[in-house]
This record gives sequence, C-alpha cells and structure tokens, in this order.
Amino acid sequence: MQPIGANAQLLANDALAKWLIEDFPFRIQLSSIFPFLPVAGDSFRYATTGLLNPGSTLGQCDTISEDTKQPNDLNRVHRFAEIATHFRVSYKAQDIFSSNVNDQVAVQMALAVRELLYKFWVLFESGDALVNPDEFDGLLRLVDPSNTIDLQGRALTLEDLDRARERVRANDGRCVVIFTSSIGKRAINASHYVRGFKPDSEEMEFTSPDGTAKFEQVLKFDGAPVYINDLNQIYECNDNNTGTPIPSEKISRLNDNEPPLATNIWFFSLGPGSLHGIKPEKAQNIITRSTILADASTLVYHLAMPVGIALGSAAALSVIKNVTIPKCR
Repeated sequence: MQPIGANAQLLANDALAKWLIEDFPFRIQLSSIFPFLPVAGDSFRYATTGLLNPGSTLGQCDTISEDTKQPNDLNRVHRFAEIATHFRVSYKAQDIFSSNVNDQVAVQMALAVRELLYKFWVLFESGDALVNPDEFDGLLRLVDPSNTIDLQGRALTLEDLDRARERVRANDGRCVVIFTSSIGKRAINASHYVRGFKPDSEEMEFTSPDGTAKFEQVLKFDGAPVYINDLNQIYECNDNNTGTPIPSEKISRLNDNEPPLATNIWFFSLGPGSLHGIKPEKAQNIITRSTILADASTLVYHLAMPVGIALGSAAALSVIKNVTIPKCR
C-alpha cells in the first residue's frame, strides 16, 4: 500500500477518469428496489399471531362465538447494526491535487459508501445477532423452518421452485421477488433446460454507463423477477452433501475449476408487514464524520450506516437451500 500522498498523485492527472474505478465489483441488484422504513426507537417489533379461524354463520338470535385474537408469546424484535468504514486524505493532497480534476475526498467517499453496502448485503443473508451481537439477523435467522426446502445436494427442479414460490403467502402471494447468487440463477436456468423449456423473462429498464435508459431481459419464474447478489453465501460441497461457507472476499474469484458449490434461492414479498429494511428515523442513511489527526496534516473521514432488516409475516419469506450447479454427489 502506497502512502496517501502517492495515491493522491495517481488520482490527480487530468488525463484520468474522474473517479476511482472498482475493478471487481460485486453485483447487488436488489439494492435499487429494497424498501426501508424509518424507526423512532432502537428496535422494531412485530406482534404476530397464528392461524386465523374463518368466521361462522349466524342464525336467528344466535350467540356470536368469541374469537379474540391472541398474539404469540414473543414479539419478533429486529435491531440495528452500525456498519462503518473510514479513509484518510492529507491536507496537501486535497489542497494541491484537487485543483486539477479529482476531488480527493469525493473519490474516496464514493467507494467508502460502496463498502458499507457490501457489508449490509453480506449480513442481509447471513447476519446472526446470537453469534455476534453487533450484527442484525439475516434471512437465514428469520426464515421459518416450515418455509425451508433443503435439496441436500440433488438437482433443482421446477417443482421445487413452485413449492417455494407458493409458500410466500403474504400480500396474497403477489409481488414476490427471487433473490440468489449467480449459482442459483444458473440452477434456475438448468431446471428449465433439462425439461426442454426456455426460462421466462421480462423486459426491464436500466441506466447504462452513458446515462441513457436501456431495456434488458431479466430472468423470471412464475412472474417473480430474479435479483442477483454476489455476496450471498456460497458453500463448498463435500461428500456428505454438507457445505463449508466460502468467505465473501473469495466469491468474485470463483471459476469453473472450483469444487462443486451450493447456494440458496430466496423468495419474498417486500414492504411493511413483509420483508423490509429499517433505519433510525432521525439519522441520515449514511452518517459522515471527519476528524483531524493531532500529529499529522491528515483528515480522517468516518462513514457509518445504522441499519437492519425486519420480517413481518413469516409467510413473506421462503427458501430453497443447498442448490447446486453442478450438483453434489
């Protein structure tokens, strides 16, 4: 790693692009539509109830049966984690080199925000407040066991996708999205190809690098669009059809020579009462603080993101676990 002054000179030449470009970005496609609700307190609670009984018919002057709803013994409590990172910029770098093209703080700031998002999307699936109280609980902790389909190493089928899709019953099973890694996407495609079907898709609008709007075909299943997250947990399969998690920093380096790999395919509805993010009501999405080093002419910028996720109805979330391509033995 070079001294920060030397790094600043690399970013100062007006023949360079204005931003520091990430060579190996992770795809976090769901981030563009994932909803967040502001929360006034330090946590968000859902009081839930079990199965409801249908109402009964009423005869002439009959007594109406009481069915006062009782909440479950424990509320579902969702807490915040604070995700943070920091970077440094020297006075001289900001004063001299920023007079060319690139603002040294702005260049670092954009990628620092990206780092916060990466950590959020790692925790989104695998966060576990029981193991680490500084994390929020992710999907693996929130999903109800009754809504879990474990393939245990066998090939994914269209029937598996149907079963998982149908277990999302919140919002009457409408507006469901599918969330998985690239391995999960390939498995969805393969489940169609092996039956001689072409996977369904829908044309959606996106912004291209030149700033114009472009249309692109997006994979769908039974009306649910598929969003890819490169930071979803990927497992290295072994002979017993169990897996060892691969660290997220290695995921982008995986290639076809790796051993058989497994992942999860998630199905959920988004919004209040279903699955959504939470953030403190009075805080900014990204909190920026700067300090000055006492013994050096250096600015230190600290970025923090207080955030969590919450699940209302248990029927808003389901999963197919241990999806493989190629399949485990």
